[in-house]
Amino acid sequence: MSATDSDGPENGHEPASPGGGGETGPQGCDRRSGGSSGPIRVGRAAGRQLRLAVVVQVLAVSCWFSVSVVVPSLRVRWDLSDTQVSWLTGAVQIGFAAGAIGSALLRLADRVAPRILIPAACAVTALVTAAPALFDLGYLPTVVLRAAAGIGLAAVYPPGMRVVTSWYRARRGSAVSAVVAALTLGTALPHLGEALPVFEWRAVLLCASAAALLAGALATATRPGPYVSPPGKLLPSAALWLFRDRRQRLATLAYLGHMWEVYSMWVWLPTLLTVTAAGGREGGVGALLDPSWGSFTVIGVAGVAGCLLAGRAADRFGTVRVASVCLAASGLCCLTTPLLPVLPAPAVAVILLVWGAAVIGDSPLYSALLGDLCSPRAVGTALTMQMAVGYALSVMSIWTLPLMANEVGWRYACTALAVGPAIGLLSLRLLHKTF
Repeated sequence: MSATDSDGPENGHEPASPGGGGETGPQGCDRRSGGSSGPIRVGRAAGRQLRLAVVVQVLAVSCWFSVSVVVPSLRVRWDLSDTQVSWLTGAVQIGFAAGAIGSALLRLADRVAPRILIPAACAVTALVTAAPALFDLGYLPTVVLRAAAGIGLAAVYPPGMRVVTSWYRARRGSAVSAVVAALTLGTALPHLGEALPVFEWRAVLLCASAAALLAGALATATRPGPYVSPPGKLLPSAALWLFRDRRQRLATLAYLGHMWEVYSMWVWLPTLLTVTAAGGREGGVGALLDPSWGSFTVIGVAGVAGCLLAGRAADRFGTVRVASVCLAASGLCCLTTPLLPVLPAPAVAVILLVWGAAVIGDSPLYSALLGDLCSPRAVGTALTMQMAVGYALSVMSIWTLPLMANEVGWRYACTALAVGPAIGLLSLRLLHKTF
């Protein structure tokens, strides 16, 4: 997961004048409009927009995994195989990647104000999420609608990230981490709904749809900040340099290693928890092994903490170093999954919570890393292509894991996710040597 619009002052662009006029001062405020109170007003507005963006992302992104978390009900209702289950989430990933590229080609973020684009996308996402609950559509139409949900979310998350980065310069890394944390919490919210006994599968989808509609209503208050990036377009040459330039290639390989693991872990974590509990491990960690409560805690609570802590640590210790720690920790957690049924309860709890934090904590760091390695004109294209390839790869991982589980069982199949962190670690190590 990475922001697709990181062009701005940190990448060589001067901040645009807020409100479309006047000379901007050091904090992006109009020198002619208010003396020392200008920076204070901008700072307060930035805080309001960040809080608004976080709430909008949490509510809208709840649609992402809304169908995936009700798979046990849909599996029985539609007699689904593991491969068919994979496509219920894989379709969202494909739609998101296609939507991100399409919106970049059409320059929607430049042509349509965020207060219009994000609410419209939220409405589309809400409608296609509610449809399977309102109508007896069956499996294939639902897969198509999941792809449409991914396209809609591609006009919510990247534009929302762009708005946030347009308000921050000195603390941009922490602000981006907060938005990724919001995405993580939104992803986990449907698990919380599924955990409540009053919710059946249709109610989970309708609640996610209602949350997206509320997100759209709130997003009408979205406004770009003083550091908004100038209009740009996709540069084919920048996409080629993503793989030709050694530094950019290594940064992209590290990101792809991260993407190989994170979404597959999120999709199949409830299954792993169920298998672990069935293997006799419940004492002391029963709630954490519940497919719904456990998934919400590991993905949502631990994941949010991981994003915020990694963002702060990267500001202090460096992006490459913190991303390497996250990859190493999540990779080790993958390798310990066969031992979960026999380890002491405290060890199981630590492994699951560390995995939830580490698997997503490095996510906002890769866009910052690639942004530092690209020319200012090429950043938008490079990040768009990196994200598209990453989400396409996540589909392969989501689809592959159940095939392996059929051969060796889920506990051992999850060790295959460690391949991603291993490749990422090696790439970052080689990248560090080039500095």
